Amino acid sequence: MALILPAYAKLNLTLDVTGRRPDGYHEIDSVMQTISLHDLVWVERTDCRVFEVVGTPIDGENLVLKAARELEGRVSRNLPFTLRLFKRIPMGAGLGGGSADAAAFLRAANQLYDLKLTSTELVEVATNVGQDVPFFLSGGTARATGLGSTIEPLLPFPASWRFLVVCPPVAISTRSVYAAVDGTEPTAHRTPALVRALANENAIEFGNDLEGTSRRLFAALDEAIEPLRAAVPGMAMTGTGAAFFAGFQDQRDAEKALATVRRLGYPAWLCHPVPAAS
Repeated sequence: MALILPAYAKLNLTLDVTGRRPDGYHEIDSVMQTISLHDLVWVERTDCRVFEVVGTPIDGENLVLKAARELEGRVSRNLPFTLRLFKRIPMGAGLGGGSADAAAFLRAANQLYDLKLTSTELVEVATNVGQDVPFFLSGGTARATGLGSTIEPLLPFPASWRFLVVCPPVAISTRSVYAAVDGTEPTAHRTPALVRALANENAIEFGNDLEGTSRRLFAALDEAIEPLRAAVPGMAMTGTGAAFFAGFQDQRDAEKALATVRRLGYPAWLCHPVPAAS
């Protein structure tokens, strides 16, 4: 038996950095949203472990394999599998592709091996894999607080909206960006405002406290965003970058913006919000 699951990318519609802990890690407050851009995770229960990536090779530690190790430790047994990962989400762009893949694997393995882990138990495993991974177990629209792994579901983002996602070819180090944030700059508190706007159907505003730091550290990102914003005003960064996005309530406006950005030569996608998994 094999399972094929989509692993949806996410956007940080807002990202507030609310403090720095004594251990150096940062507290955040973010509205996160899964979008239709996705990888595919094909998993089959087998007698030996085979892992294959179709698409762009993955640099550094693979979170799917880390998820497998954490899950095996939790259930105290080997879980051999054949897994083919079809990569579509740009890596190192703040779109959460690796975390989405890991969460899809955890859900698939729980079913394939009849592990009967509860949602709470899966979240515990996911948190050990990465702070973003718990969000991807269900996705949808949610508020992430603490280190990012404390998830509160929100009212679904309006399904009629479209997100233009643009990914300049700039390699961003998440570790370097957070290391440069010393906690002295006040947050813009965009997250509470967006939560209220979603609840009351008010005007929606996106934004990210980390943008200034990412642009200071990575000159190529700073150079890329100026022509993008000239073409499509109001673009916001997701994660630590390099991907930016803009939201549209009108499909035709979104398609025009997509055509404009593609003339600049950057990879771009038009996406819709994906609701939480049941």
